[in-house]
Amino acid sequence: ELYHWTDVLDVFDTILEKSCSKESEKKWTLHCDIAGSEQLKRLLLEVLRFTALLIEHSFSRHLYSSMDHLTTLLTSCDMSIVLYVLNLLYVFSKRSNFISRMNPEKKQGLIQRLIHLAESWGGKENGFGLAECCQDLPINSYPPSATTLHFEFYTESKESKNKKLPGSNTVIQSIHMESVDKTGRMPSQIMEDILDAYNVPEEKQVLLFTHIRLACLFSDYEARVHCVQARLQAISILVYSSAIQDNMNVILYPGLIEELVDIVEIKDSDIVDIKSAALRTLTSVIHIERNPRLNSIIDATGASSYHGFLPVLVRTCIQHMIDPDLKPFPQTYATSLFSFLYHLASYENGVEALVSCGMMESLLKIINWYGDGQEHITFVTRAVRVIDLITNMDMAAFQANGGLQAFINRLEHEVNICRKEQPFVIRPRGQEASMDALPDSPLLVPMDTSQTEEVI
Repeated sequence: ELYHWTDVLDVFDTILEKSCSKESEKKWTLHCDIAGSEQLKRLLLEVLRFTALLIEHSFSRHLYSSMDHLTTLLTSCDMSIVLYVLNLLYVFSKRSNFISRMNPEKKQGLIQRLIHLAESWGGKENGFGLAECCQDLPINSYPPSATTLHFEFYTESKESKNKKLPGSNTVIQSIHMESVDKTGRMPSQIMEDILDAYNVPEEKQVLLFTHIRLACLFSDYEARVHCVQARLQAISILVYSSAIQDNMNVILYPGLIEELVDIVEIKDSDIVDIKSAALRTLTSVIHIERNPRLNSIIDATGASSYHGFLPVLVRTCIQHMIDPDLKPFPQTYATSLFSFLYHLASYENGVEALVSCGMMESLLKIINWYGDGQEHITFVTRAVRVIDLITNMDMAAFQANGGLQAFINRLEHEVNICRKEQPFVIRPRGQEASMDALPDSPLLVPMDTSQTEEVI
């Protein structure tokens, strides 16, 4: 119950407010971005991280009242702050309808910032493929426009202003700056200089700042990967918040799904976070009103073929999970992968693909894996959910691979674990008298796992 955490959230709100403060309304530099505010920034990141954890495991989320500050923090110059904010917004969007029920004016401000973050940078055909942007390549491997700011906007002409003409007499203004990354200034400082020189309409200012920040950070590999991750996270939030309809073709442009799969296919273990984000974005796209993109996702991932990329990745993940001699996949990556499988199996086309690639055999290996730790049982639960969906179409594979016996053995194993904590018969209230004659449960007997060991 989030109500019990209001005092803590009030303290958090004070920290968020301090982080968002500026010298004046016309300034764009946030307090948390100023040199010397490192301690405040660390505190801010922990507040955002803990709040996301709290929101994920609570209800009455409508009590949260710091959304204004989160919206402001999306214009931070530090992409790590932006990513932590997006992670919190992602929890809100996936776990509740909080964002869709916001005050229309505040919601519009938030959605507009998310749309600017999610917009295409030019696409693969123009040298801005997402997978290429996630690799540590020399800056000259990318088009010069990557670090160039070119922004056009309409303003009212001076004649129209002076004569107060009834018609709208507008002129195009153009801002052009090359090598923005070499100015040695923060994006917010460049933004302030531009606003001093140009009369940029207020409704265009956030978009301009987003372009400046990207041009400033693109040449730095780590910052560039953060920008890609922020873009993917923003897409997911927009989808789950049902706020992508008006910009569907702009944000989910042709070729995006293939670019997302390209990210997951990168053979670099150091970019697990971005791979997880790509899988989460693919998962969110599945949910868009039974859209035709589902078949595109199945084709791009090779989900219907035994040797397709997705089935091979899942089998590799499971093998690394159950084999003690192999290093397991990072938990966030494995969780994103299993979540994608579950949502894919929620649709008939997805189930058909998973049946075709023989996914049942691989998933049953997890049921037959008796590991330790909370993360272990989490993956078992996810595997059971996917198997449940697949058996609606393919019971034969479940039976042929000993699925029923595997489930019985697993259930017995889990019950025996529970008996260590509660070895006696649980007697519901009101039935004590009628249960008195019943004997206690039998002593814990070790389960015969010989069959299980053979399967493993």
